[in-house]
Amino acid sequence: MKKLFFGLSLIAMTGTSIAQNRGDYDEAVNKIKNYYNNQKADSLFDMCSDRIKNLMPAEKTKQLFAQLNAQVGAIKSFRFTRQDKGICYYKTEFGSATLSMVLALDKDNKLETFRFIPYTEEQDDNGQTYTYQSPSGNIVGTLAMPKTTTKMPLAIIIAGSGPTDRNGNNTISGKSNAYKMIADSLLKQGIASIRYDKRGVGASIDALKDESAVRFDDMIEDAVGFIKMAKQDTRFSKIIVIGHSEGSLIGMAAATKEQVEGFVSIAGIAQRADKVIIKQLNAQSTEVGAIAKGILDSLAAGHLVKNIDPNLNSIFHTSVQPYLISWLKYDPSVEIKKLRQPILLIQGDNDVQVAKEEAEKLKKAAPAATLKIIGGMNHVLKQAPTDRTQNLATYANSELPLSPELMPEIVKFISSCKNK
Repeated sequence: MKKLFFGLSLIAMTGTSIAQNRGDYDEAVNKIKNYYNNQKADSLFDMCSDRIKNLMPAEKTKQLFAQLNAQVGAIKSFRFTRQDKGICYYKTEFGSATLSMVLALDKDNKLETFRFIPYTEEQDDNGQTYTYQSPSGNIVGTLAMPKTTTKMPLAIIIAGSGPTDRNGNNTISGKSNAYKMIADSLLKQGIASIRYDKRGVGASIDALKDESAVRFDDMIEDAVGFIKMAKQDTRFSKIIVIGHSEGSLIGMAAATKEQVEGFVSIAGIAQRADKVIIKQLNAQSTEVGAIAKGILDSLAAGHLVKNIDPNLNSIFHTSVQPYLISWLKYDPSVEIKKLRQPILLIQGDNDVQVAKEEAEKLKKAAPAATLKIIGGMNHVLKQAPTDRTQNLATYANSELPLSPELMPEIVKFISSCKNK
């Protein structure tokens, strides 16, 4: 499970807007860049409409400005990319990340919508667009198809936590291209694949209009939606779900609700998420870990927490708490017992985020599953040094290939699964 970065959106709000001239938007973006880089949150607050001001108090805006600056640094440049129904998108280069600045102006040129979201290139050089129309908006993916007229296996790849897109790239930790590499490798073996941007990420941003409204079950239903679409497609002989990190639990639950021919868990946790989050935080500070435990205990009991320690606000801010409550209802060691199809568990022994003991616990919960521990593989599925700093540096190196043992294990497993 990757470190959570729920505090990424600065002002995650939408509303009815009236399209303005591009010049008005460009002027607004220039002001935002200046105010952000100089930490003049009050000046940006003055740019907002009354509705936004009521929803996002000045002190909250100031706090989020500081958090975002601490995470990704100052804005270096921006470039207009598109306009859709009065909302403009700007590719924004920060000191250590690239995000999209999304804004809409009302008739008085006040900010009616303003947020930073993960940036993904709109062009995909591997496959065709494959979209699931969820009740709250489109979930956009890529279908990579071998050039054959015969039926073929299909793998559905489900991304891990945080702002991780369909290619395995995260706007905070960097560009690894891990999922795209999996799709490319499968393609060479005659196996089709679907990988998609989760709601709120990349091309699926419009499916997350209000962070406080999203639930873990929504992520499951999105995966179920892709499975159902694929089952209606006569080109596929069987369907295998591949879930990475948080996507492992999503995939388990989806494969329980909608039958598939096989399930692959990569770097999936076996315990409820709160236990892993506390363990991660304790590794940084036992004091912070203790505070987080109190918050997570309340959330696990279904209770919202009003007063959050500033050090933990990026993880537990108010609008994300309903999602966390819904997530904590699921225990991977319980969910995996519900699966009736073949299971492959893959874990790298050089993963600084998910210990190999997690995979061993999943194996204990599902004794019939096949367990493969890959030596030297880290959380983004690359061979990595044991030094933590050097290990994490591989997350942003898209030139590094996948661990050489990974794809042979996945391909062998898919081949062993019976056709539908």
